[in-house]
Amino acid sequence: MIPMRSTAACVSPILLIALAAACTGLDSGAGRQAGSTAGSLVPGGSETHALDLDAGMFVHGEVDQQSVDVTVTVTDPSGGTVREVDGRTRGLESFNFETEAAGTYVVTVAADDDDAGEYEFRVIRSEPVATDPVERLDQLMSPWDGDDRAGAIAAVVDNGELVHVHTVGMANLSHGVPWQRGTISNIGSVSKQFTAMGLLVLEGRGEISLDDDIREYIPELPDFGEPITPRQLLNHTSGYREIYNLMRIDGLGGEDTFTREHAITVVQRQPELQNRPHTEWNYNNTGFILLSLLVERVTGQSFADYMRESVFEPVGMPDTRMKMVQGELIPGSAQGYTPAEGGGYRTTRDLPASAGAGGVYTTVDDLHRWLLNFRDPALGGSEAIEAMTTTAVLESGDSTGYGLGLALGELGGRTLYSHTGGDVSHRAYLGYLPELESGVILMSNHAAFDLGLGPRVARLFFGDELEPEAEEPVAAEAEGTMSDERKQAIAGDWVLETQGLTIPMTVSVDDGEVYIEFTGQDRTAAQATSDSTVTIAAADANFTFRTEPDGSVTSGVATQGGIELTMRRAEMATLTAADLQAYAGRYFSEELEATMHIAVENGGLVLHQLGQTPQPLSPVSGDSFSAEVFHLNEVAFERAANGRVTGFTVSNGRTRGVLFAKM
Repeated sequence: MIPMRSTAACVSPILLIALAAACTGLDSGAGRQAGSTAGSLVPGGSETHALDLDAGMFVHGEVDQQSVDVTVTVTDPSGGTVREVDGRTRGLESFNFETEAAGTYVVTVAADDDDAGEYEFRVIRSEPVATDPVERLDQLMSPWDGDDRAGAIAAVVDNGELVHVHTVGMANLSHGVPWQRGTISNIGSVSKQFTAMGLLVLEGRGEISLDDDIREYIPELPDFGEPITPRQLLNHTSGYREIYNLMRIDGLGGEDTFTREHAITVVQRQPELQNRPHTEWNYNNTGFILLSLLVERVTGQSFADYMRESVFEPVGMPDTRMKMVQGELIPGSAQGYTPAEGGGYRTTRDLPASAGAGGVYTTVDDLHRWLLNFRDPALGGSEAIEAMTTTAVLESGDSTGYGLGLALGELGGRTLYSHTGGDVSHRAYLGYLPELESGVILMSNHAAFDLGLGPRVARLFFGDELEPEAEEPVAAEAEGTMSDERKQAIAGDWVLETQGLTIPMTVSVDDGEVYIEFTGQDRTAAQATSDSTVTIAAADANFTFRTEPDGSVTSGVATQGGIELTMRRAEMATLTAADLQAYAGRYFSEELEATMHIAVENGGLVLHQLGQTPQPLSPVSGDSFSAEVFHLNEVAFERAANGRVTGFTVSNGRTRGVLFAKM
């Protein structure tokens, strides 16, 4: 789960509605630029903007954070939270929502507790929710529409035909170039399925076997006691370190440069596998980069030339190419942009050395032709398609839901082949429903583009062929079903865990209300929906707490957006000055040849690394701490038998247990 950020308004939702007459009012008339209002906030303060709306309305708006970081919260006429947004610290904070009932909807703009300044609130669109799929898609793409922002393209394939293409925003802001049907863009990890096909073509020619030991092709890779195969690299079950997560620990950013050969070095310096091969699924770019090197060694061609001649050209993809180095010029391509701290955007470079794991630049027309190869496999034949679309099964017998470079799932009772892609700023989604011979293509050069639109667009255009989504229970019917005693029982410090990630969380009760708070973020009100579950509807987050036979509450499950995390009580200890000092010192990682320094500052621990921003460490449980930055998700100190601190390990999900020994 991605921790949510929220700031409670200075008044309750009921009072916000009462204040509507004193706030900016907007009628429910359709149109763009429905209203704009300037505002000023003191630290921790908030202002409200009331919208009188009919039922069945679509509203899209923005808050320009000119000199203040804000949280935007939308409440419905009953006071329930409809939407909550807090992404950027400056510039545009975009929000949209649909109305279920007529009445006054209140948009609260709240400043962080330590921030103050000016903002501008504006409603861009206020109109009936479109029933026509094309018009509804236009509404959903509103946040990226305009000549002042990076944009996107959406394409719909129906029964094998490319029936609709929709573009918004700019492909290049510096030169005023809008997105067009032929715009070429980076599709990030959607590239992995092309690498998989490239390997299957080689296997079909008899030049390799996906079940060989990878060391037959790259012998300088270390022997970890069990063979690791190209197939395991393609389905993310190798046990190798994840290169991009590891490089962040080493102080390198997403745009810093290294070569593909560094993937070999990463594995060579890895002291042991993170898991035995084929016993755990853990998304991994290292393996796909290694496979690009395998292709070059077997064929004698550059990976770009091989992919062009053996994959792209046979499928009929003339505008598709593999980007091999940062800064490579690709005519007609969309420049990547990320929101800048002071507002507006800044250009970004692509990830370094991504060829194999990413690096494909292409168009919607070429991706359409690629989707048709799943139906009529001129390239690879039915054997290759079957191999790509067969889920890997672990030693335990558990299915991973991932084939060779493809995620395998379902949508509305139909089989779905899909993948998302994210480079530094480019985003992409490719989904194909083979039983319908239909699919959705999304590409964007905006780092904040929402890839969750992929399945929504599919439902827009193919809803008649899909089972309806399960209706969520109405929260209001369950409101107030958790006793005060029960609320107090779930209060305290918790740890959420999934795939090697640990997320500290605090549950508190104030005036009978339950609040959820994540480290470094403000608390968010949660609604009780049963005697064991609370929900934050605006974030699609649910927390279920388990009661043990002795009446204690020590574990549970959290879900958000289909992701499930386990919850456990944090064993928090009060740390004295002496306890903190025991952790202080310099630590060295032989694997990374990097040094970190732990210092005691202002009553807590701070991690220092050369060239990086100092990171305060928050206690999680026992000797485990966490920083707000992702790559230092868990800093777990180790002790000798006598209790002396000897080092710590750093873990961040895809990369785990990187040791720093105390010097």
